[in-house]
Amino acid sequence: MNRLILTCTLALTAAACGDNHHLPGLFYTDPTGGALRLVTGTQVRTNGPATTMVLEFVVGDAAVTGYSTGFDLPLDATKVTLGAFRPGHTLDPGSAPVAADAVLASRGPLAGMLVIGQSQKAGGTGAVVADTALPPGAVLYTVELDLVEPATPGVVFDGTAQGFALPSGGLRNKVGMTVVDPGQVAIGKLEVRNL
Repeated sequence: MNRLILTCTLALTAAACGDNHHLPGLFYTDPTGGALRLVTGTQVRTNGPATTMVLEFVVGDAAVTGYSTGFDLPLDATKVTLGAFRPGHTLDPGSAPVAADAVLASRGPLAGMLVIGQSQKAGGTGAVVADTALPPGAVLYTVELDLVEPATPGVVFDGTAQGFALPSGGLRNKVGMTVVDPGQVAIGKLEVRNL
């Protein structure tokens, strides 16, 4: 009896006693390949289910040179909401205003898509006049997706599924020419699973 009470007391720090295997959380499987790729953030993670997933959009294994980047990613907006968005400094978006934004569109032709764009500025505060060389692994930006409560298990998006293709995304140079097209952007799989 005492052992059961102790076990339940310890378990209450994470969840109700006896329910630990039913806690939903966000799980992400990193993609392979890609000139650009969306990967799990490098921040320290806690044990147990994640209610926030931090993802980084990074340069792949080979250096590229460009001026602006982003993607339109279809996802299940009943399972996640958009959290913090942090532009990277490799493609410096300047300031006042910053040439970067992220939105989870709820209407119009982009409804149900995570839309992110970041560019160096052609003029104003922090303007950059030329393309920038981007080394392998450079973080272009960071985005957080938060679990919608009450959570229901299922796929949020799956870039590993056969036939998956981003409607738009990649890297362009200052004059607007495509450097990395949508087919060269690797997206992993984000899902809600019970722990």
